[in-house]
Amino acid sequence: MALNYAVRAGLASIAIEVGAMGLFGSIIGTATSLLGGNAQKKAASKAADAQVKAAQLAIDEQRRQFDTTQQNFAPYLASGTSALAGINALLGISTPVTRTVDWEAYARANPDVMDYYSSHNGRDLFTKGDSMSLADYGKAHYDAYGAPQNRDLTPYTTTTGGAVDQQGAIDALKESPLYTSLYRNGEEAILSNAAATGGLRGGNTQGALYNLGADTLSSVIQNQLANLGGIANMGLGSAGQLGQFGANTASNIGNSLTQQGQARSDASLLRGAYTSSQWKNAGDGLSSVLSSVLGGGGIKF
Repeated sequence: MALNYAVRAGLASIAIEVGAMGLFGSIIGTATSLLGGNAQKKAASKAADAQVKAAQLAIDEQRRQFDTTQQNFAPYLASGTSALAGINALLGISTPVTRTVDWEAYARANPDVMDYYSSHNGRDLFTKGDSMSLADYGKAHYDAYGAPQNRDLTPYTTTTGGAVDQQGAIDALKESPLYTSLYRNGEEAILSNAAATGGLRGGNTQGALYNLGADTLSSVIQNQLANLGGIANMGLGSAGQLGQFGANTASNIGNSLTQQGQARSDASLLRGAYTSSQWKNAGDGLSSVLSSVLGGGGIKF
């Protein structure tokens, strides 16, 4: 009996030790599983951050390069725009004719207007409101008195656009060194020929000189239009290239933003998967511990 009791006691002790080892193992396994899951989540976050930073660097570089390219193209775009304005002016299609009146100049040129304005300290004599500027008073006076009196606004009027710009462009060409040089050379050739043939005062010479002016001006205008057209086309080409570069840049930045979103999405999914796995492992570990303690782990007497 004593021997049987000792055997039973020994077996119980072994069972307790085995059960304790199983319980301890379950706890350690659960703990290491949780720690491992946390490490995996941190690694996923770091990897996602690295991808996001790399994509942002690509975006910043694309934007920097676009800004640089835009600055490089700016002179060509500006020249093309200016050339197009020159073409429109020479063709008389720049802008609709606009007339602007300098009402302050009108008021100062008319003593009666200035006297009345000064004597009333600039009071609005037409609407009885606050003080008016001299320009506003000049216009109000003209509308009330000047127009019925047919006062001339021409000296105070500036006209722009259409035929006015065209005439200005032509006059500028007639004063240009190119026109002056061509005309003088042609004139010298005509006069030299007329002197050599004794027809200096003849009608042919006078007609040739008249035609020389018209022909030279036409030639200079055509030459100017061709030059301006070349510059305008250069600007147009630059605008097209810049537009294409901008479209490519936008596409590349869009791809980089997509990569950033994908990296964040993948990281979130991985963290979710690791969290789910952690909870499962924790549940399995707890179940094993409870099983060891309450029922089937060998802790029995």
